[in-house]
Amino acid sequence: MKHAQLRKVLFIAMILVTIASMLAACAPAKQTAEATVTADQSTAAATTEEVTTNSSSDQVVNVLLDSHPWQQVIEKHIQEFTDQTGIKVNITVLGEDVYWDRVSLGLSSDNPPFDVFMLSPNQTGFTGYQNNWIAPLDDYLNDPNMTPASYDFSDIYPYISAGFRFPDADGKQYGIPLTMETYMLFYRKDLFAEQNIDVSTLKTVDDWMAALDKIQTAYKDQGISAAVIRGQDPTMPDELLAAVNDYWGDRPFLAQRMFYFDENWTPQFTDPAVVNGFKLWAKLVSMGPVGSTSFTWNDCVRQFADGKAATYWFDASVFASIFEDPSQSSVVGKVGYASVPTTATGHGTTNWAWGLSIPEKSPNKDNAWKFIEWATSPEIEKVTAPSTYGPVRASTWAAMGDTFGTEFTTAVDENLKIAVPGYMYFTGSGEITDRITDAVIRISQGEDADTVMKELNDQAAEIVKQNGLTK
Repeated sequence: MKHAQLRKVLFIAMILVTIASMLAACAPAKQTAEATVTADQSTAAATTEEVTTNSSSDQVVNVLLDSHPWQQVIEKHIQEFTDQTGIKVNITVLGEDVYWDRVSLGLSSDNPPFDVFMLSPNQTGFTGYQNNWIAPLDDYLNDPNMTPASYDFSDIYPYISAGFRFPDADGKQYGIPLTMETYMLFYRKDLFAEQNIDVSTLKTVDDWMAALDKIQTAYKDQGISAAVIRGQDPTMPDELLAAVNDYWGDRPFLAQRMFYFDENWTPQFTDPAVVNGFKLWAKLVSMGPVGSTSFTWNDCVRQFADGKAATYWFDASVFASIFEDPSQSSVVGKVGYASVPTTATGHGTTNWAWGLSIPEKSPNKDNAWKFIEWATSPEIEKVTAPSTYGPVRASTWAAMGDTFGTEFTTAVDENLKIAVPGYMYFTGSGEITDRITDAVIRISQGEDADTVMKELNDQAAEIVKQNGLTK
């Protein structure tokens, strides 16, 4: 634990220094259909054909991406990679509501339909490692013929890259980070100003909830909800960790189990901090528009970007790139950014990262690595960073200058001071996150929180027992 804490301190110190220097110097529509793009096609000309077979050609690499701001930018530069290497790229883009299932199906097949894919440490990383579905990348990183010195892997914040090592931070590298995000608060400056609410005075969760009651009363008849937050999204439990951490305080917890299990695998879902985190999330869901219990992040982003929500809670800093893009947002220049507010028992949030990985059964690993090395290089990250608002390299943060607004960088700065990596993965964790999602939705619909959390605690105990973690 001490070693891990030291790494965390070093990481935060590095990133705060670079953000401080910046301060001194100064997503897309929901996509459930597939879009396949080659290096010879523009994004506008994308077809809806699915890549169904894995090409064994030495000159083709098949890439599966989640619909994401990083994906939008990288697609525009694919031809540059082809021009440099002679390797054509087939890109398949999926909305997040179907992405995870397609990744799991592809990884578990004998002939994966993709050579590169976007990896989540806890959604697919640990399961992929356990089942030998994903390839370690250390040999490529250490081979000067495959990775030039100018790539400088050490430039990627060590605390971020460690999240893609399995089974723990001392294991092999199974993914290369491409963008990071911290879970923060977005709000409409204009609406709060209209109601004479001084956001600078809103320090606690209670302060914010009182303000939201006022916002709800003022704008509900105009089709503007006081809040929006992820509902029955497969990834919601990741962000929920931020809310729980806000109540957890300075108590220790075990990495990979987060706040939910102690050293003996005894569930902790009835701990007051966990209960309060779930209740806060459920309350925010209930303040959303009709249908918000099933909202994915795409739905939340669209609601906020279209001006239909006054606040957007505990979600990714990367979405600032969408809210400040006139082609995707009607609230450009009206968005405020804030670190998560304090609670009576703590003040914390989490951070997370996307990476790129290679299926173990891909016959095209060398070309797959060439794509990853190019897509995560220092040069390309400086191209993607203005759209992701979440570079993973120290050199990129230092070089961005005033690209990001002062309010945004200040909020990210404050968030990172109180953030921990939000990764929960162990045998059976997928089953438990499904139960977590159900519990939050049940509470949001009016069921008694203590009863729901007691049932969740009992379910979690049975799941870890069934998976051999307890006797």
